[in-house]
Amino acid sequence: MRTLLSALAFLFTATTLHAACDGPDAFLQLPPDTQANLRAKATQVPYNTGTLWQVEKDGITSTLVGTLHVSHPMHADTIDTLLGLDVAADQVLLELTTPAQTAFQRHLVENPDVFLIEQGDSLIDRLGDAHWATLSSELQSRGIPPFMAARYQPWFLGLTLAMPPCAMAEIAAGNQGLDHMIEQMAHDLNLPTDSLDSTEGLLAILAADPLDVQLTEMIWALELDLFEDASTQFPAMISLYEQEDIQLIWELAHHMTLARAKDDATTRDLAALLAEVQTELIETRNRQWADRLIPELATTPSLVAVGALHMPGEAGLLRLLETAGYTVSRLPLR
Repeated sequence: MRTLLSALAFLFTATTLHAACDGPDAFLQLPPDTQANLRAKATQVPYNTGTLWQVEKDGITSTLVGTLHVSHPMHADTIDTLLGLDVAADQVLLELTTPAQTAFQRHLVENPDVFLIEQGDSLIDRLGDAHWATLSSELQSRGIPPFMAARYQPWFLGLTLAMPPCAMAEIAAGNQGLDHMIEQMAHDLNLPTDSLDSTEGLLAILAADPLDVQLTEMIWALELDLFEDASTQFPAMISLYEQEDIQLIWELAHHMTLARAKDDATTRDLAALLAEVQTELIETRNRQWADRLIPELATTPSLVAVGALHMPGEAGLLRLLETAGYTVSRLPLR
């Protein structure tokens, strides 16, 4: 389940989406007292709102952008805002640049054992008829022939199943999230770009579990309909990003995932796994990035663009920089 939940969270660093995914706002459909409770939880977290920030130390100023790695009309305005800032940047740092993403894909091609079941039964036999039928339906709704996916390891399938069916056409059309647009802006301005993540680091998070554990997690995810959540949560998450209610995105995802539990034991297991995902996919990466950014931003004015969920929290990127002596200021997005 950790790898599957990581794949769901990884949506904020890997996919594209468009208004075609509009639908009922899952947050607004919650009872008013539940909405209020989730908002209260979010407000307890440092830097819980905001997507555009300025950090300064020793007279050197940099800009941080909490991105949505899915296509959205508002991204053009964000680019205009960045171009209009007085702060000059000498470099642009992203989670993964386009060359780094290509290297990630090439690594998988050259090392198929990382994402394929190369020996023994395929998922058809390993999952059993009922679970394979459910998985096949999810794949078909995303335009993927099930037989093509029968040899994929569950962690790899999770990256696809975490995407709502409405997103697949947008991916094929090449519509870009904010990170790609910022990268293009950097190229247009002749600014160097670099990655904060690496292929090895991401695979250590996404593909760490042995196959038998992945299979158990996949069956659990199918039984709890977690992939359905990927579709139902998206319109609300996009809306909350528009409102810059970033921590509330995580609180909503946490609430809706736990709502799938059918008993107290499952609730406890899901809560523990969600905490593990937050630690590994978000907080551990924040600390790794901070190890580089804390000394580098003190000498090199930079534009740093990473997924918005990396900004809030005691272990969020902004708090880590603040603790290291940086002055952190929120900037208006528009």
